[in-house]
Amino acid sequence: MTPHVTTGPRRFTSFFWLIVVIFGAAMSFTTVPTTLWSLYEHTAGYSTLMVTVAFTAYSFGVLASLILLGHVSDWQGRRPFIAAALLCQVAAAIVFVVTQNFGPVVVARFISGAGVGMLTATATAYLLELARGSGRITMPVALVAATAANLGGLGAGPLIGGALAQWAPAPLTLPYGIYLVLLAAGLVVVWLGPETVAVRHRRYRPQRIQVPRADRTGYLVAVGVGGAVFCVLGLSTSLTPQLLGQLGVQSRFWQGLLVACVLIASAATQIMLRSMSAERLIVTGLPAIGLGVVLMLAGVLELSAVWFALGGIIGGAGGGAAFRGALARGQQLAPPDARGEAAAGVFVGAYLGMALPVLGIGFASLGGVPLRVSVAAFTIFVLALAAVLFAGTLLTRRRTSEGSVG
Repeated sequence: MTPHVTTGPRRFTSFFWLIVVIFGAAMSFTTVPTTLWSLYEHTAGYSTLMVTVAFTAYSFGVLASLILLGHVSDWQGRRPFIAAALLCQVAAAIVFVVTQNFGPVVVARFISGAGVGMLTATATAYLLELARGSGRITMPVALVAATAANLGGLGAGPLIGGALAQWAPAPLTLPYGIYLVLLAAGLVVVWLGPETVAVRHRRYRPQRIQVPRADRTGYLVAVGVGGAVFCVLGLSTSLTPQLLGQLGVQSRFWQGLLVACVLIASAATQIMLRSMSAERLIVTGLPAIGLGVVLMLAGVLELSAVWFALGGIIGGAGGGAAFRGALARGQQLAPPDARGEAAAGVFVGAYLGMALPVLGIGFASLGGVPLRVSVAAFTIFVLALAAVLFAGTLLTRRRTSEGSVG
């Protein structure tokens, strides 16, 4: 389809804000199950392992889509891939509405993750291009809007799901039905929007993950930082409501509010600290992550929901800073023609960090390991990883400084 390159600035401006809303709605849909997993345990007989498998299926869907499809919109157009991403979410919503059986839910989570893998980079690029075409929206505003839609949307999902589970009927059906309508409406809007990429034929290849030769250690540190950040986010968006329930917080609304605060703190930090250098973001964020997981563990051991909540928010804020620094550092180390590959590597590290530790906690529960013991092991792992990455960041920064002086 020929792109609407002659569309006026006013239409670009209107669709910019519409896409912000659609992007946020699609991202929030993916975290709606966060405060509902304990309901799946009670009504559908899910175990802790089944919850973690269903959760991590999403992460593996994101990984597969990032590698196979995340870059194709650069030459096939933004609208078709945003539409395809929304179709994935619509299909997942339909599955959630009609069944709570474990197998279909796992498949739906994988499909939802695949949609996010297509959507995140494509919608961000589309927003930047719409802003440029509008002539009214600056690039800083566009970047803030994209970050707010992405992470703010993720934060809104648990809050919406928790509120509906607390006060509305059919908590395992109604939230998904509402999102089904919203996502279907978003499909119509995207179809009517302007295209910003001239469609061209190009031989397909999967997204390559290229390690920059100039400073492989620095790049691997950036990938590791992404993994450490998403370790904490993975715990927050999978097992935190269950942990809060053990700490006496039974209200699903309050459970959802805490998870939302963790994700919104991450988004707010990324926006507020966007002028800091990559290294400063990382060395500021990693200690906050360490402090956060220590406070979360203290909350679990002392049965204090306050300590646990405070730790989650501090860890989320630190994670937002560190992840922004990791992405920026990966871009700095990559040559201009390989920045996409470098960013893909950071995201692969991030989603592996989200999936594997949470899956490990699930398998530990199968062996009868208490959840608080698993959280303690998780804390030790994150602290050790953060310490290694902190030292690695300082070391690579020193090398860079010495190289520039020499």
